[in-house]
Amino acid sequence: MKPILYKGIIYQTIILILFWASSTQAALALADVKAQATVSKSTITLGDLLENLDAGHDIWVMNAPAPGKKAYVSTKYLASLTRQHNVYWQNSRNVRQITVNRTGKSLKAEDLKHLIKQEMASHRSSGQKYGITLDQKNAVIHLPDDGDIKDITLEEFSFTQRTGKFSAVVSIPVGDGSFKMSTLSGRTHAISYVPALNKTIPPGREITARDLEWTPLPTLGIGRNIVRTKDQLIGMTPRRGLRPNIPLKVSDLTRPNIIGRGDMVSILFNAGKINLTAIGKAIEKGGRGDVIRVMNSKSHKTIEAVVIGPGQVQVISGHNRIAQLNN
Repeated sequence: MKPILYKGIIYQTIILILFWASSTQAALALADVKAQATVSKSTITLGDLLENLDAGHDIWVMNAPAPGKKAYVSTKYLASLTRQHNVYWQNSRNVRQITVNRTGKSLKAEDLKHLIKQEMASHRSSGQKYGITLDQKNAVIHLPDDGDIKDITLEEFSFTQRTGKFSAVVSIPVGDGSFKMSTLSGRTHAISYVPALNKTIPPGREITARDLEWTPLPTLGIGRNIVRTKDQLIGMTPRRGLRPNIPLKVSDLTRPNIIGRGDMVSILFNAGKINLTAIGKAIEKGGRGDVIRVMNSKSHKTIEAVVIGPGQVQVISGHNRIAQLNN
């Protein structure tokens, strides 16, 4: 009896081992639920949510979120759905809900200004220059991976002439021929063009016409200190390093010094037929057009003169100046 009983025990053990092995293999072969998934299309299928899935990849689960957005799928709902299709899976990660992210192209709301400008052309007089400021300038718009900014269209537009405020409804594609509506609002403002530097000019270097370009600026933002004409820039020099392509203030500029303190200068005086020249020394430094004090080397008297060029000053006219120049 003992040999028969011993053989029976061995047989049962083998059966249990084979059953355990087959069960383990079956468990390992089961599809497993993902904690997170990423889709690029407008629908979510089982193949997006389950890994190692043998069949049923294209079974619809739900519509995908808009490009750039996310949605959540509960595993309870997934279990109910897969039961109907005889699809079996396991939840080894104990996931309660799956986070699904939809990919897409990112655009800034600022990129849609051209749609507003095209529409504004019919509301503004021809030739008038204006700018646009969006209330949602930092907003981000998402398109499908295969979308293009040209696919975005303006559907509705309203504009108030008195305040310059506008509201625009744009149609944005979300994939598979579907669209969503988004509203952009903002304000228009008149703009003027003012001169600016087209490159960085170091302090001390004279600004020339070749260094300038015109840059737009809201008309209401042009204060008294803003440089408005090229003549205010040409011949001047920056007080400090200034960035190019930005409006400049009068206080940002100074005349470059072409006469230094202590330099020997020619002192000129012109009054009618009287033309006198003397040699002197500059007591102050100055640029072209500056009034500085100079001392006559012969009389050692100090007079005021206008800098007219390197090493040259011209006496401010007056009869008393003649005496100071000659004595």
